[in-house]
Amino acid sequence: MKGLLWLLRKYYNVLIFIFLETIAIILLNNNSAYQRSILVNAHREVSGTLYSLIEGGREYLYLKKNNEMLVRENTLLRNQLESLADTADTSQINVYDGDYFYTPARIVHATFMKQRNYITIDKGHNHGISGDMAVISDKGIVGIVLESSSNFSTIIPVINRDFRLSVKTKKENFSGILHWNGNSHRTANLTEIPYHAELETGDTIVTSGYSAIFPEGLFVGTIENFQLEEGNFYQINVLLGTNYQQLFHVNVITNYLRKEQLELEEETDQ
Repeated sequence: MKGLLWLLRKYYNVLIFIFLETIAIILLNNNSAYQRSILVNAHREVSGTLYSLIEGGREYLYLKKNNEMLVRENTLLRNQLESLADTADTSQINVYDGDYFYTPARIVHATFMKQRNYITIDKGHNHGISGDMAVISDKGIVGIVLESSSNFSTIIPVINRDFRLSVKTKKENFSGILHWNGNSHRTANLTEIPYHAELETGDTIVTSGYSAIFPEGLFVGTIENFQLEEGNFYQINVLLGTNYQQLFHVNVITNYLRKEQLELEEETDQ
């Protein structure tokens, strides 16, 4: 009680001022339409600003959840496009050839500063994930599933010394081999493109489809620079579409025709 009396005594003038100001505002609001409109607009401005700040903070807190929701929605759309491939005229729709299914996954661990980097995702056998499945992001290819446990899988990304993939120039369909030189997590090397190919900086590189892992036409990156090496082949630096430092969500691609293709190829090789 003594503390309350002390506060009242200390802030007596301030409290009286606030009290009188409140009465004045009420009188203005009740007796003048013009003043009332000004007060209402001021209230809207102040409350709107506060609500915007609060909502912005709430969106930031739920950013991770929203990102995961967007990944699920993108995956659903991919799978819906795949289902249209066999039932509709897809000449006007950008879909991937073949029978593929996309499973969203979240990255739980990753390295990008080593010579043999790897990525761990939160999906495994229980989610239909197994070795030799393609992994992509919304920016381009990511890598290939190496091994899986019940609930996790490890991925060999493009930025791994052991990674090799057949890719091609989108403009002229010249095929080559993509591999990593270990220098930067943003670039990779493309070899075996013949000297008579007409290349330009900025040309798009996509997957060739010459494997049972990646569908044809997936975005890989763009040509950053190139030069002609001995042997009549280009040495090309590719700026990768996927930035591994900013990678949090991926999609794992299941190729339902992969087993049939591999079995046929094995019989042919015998």
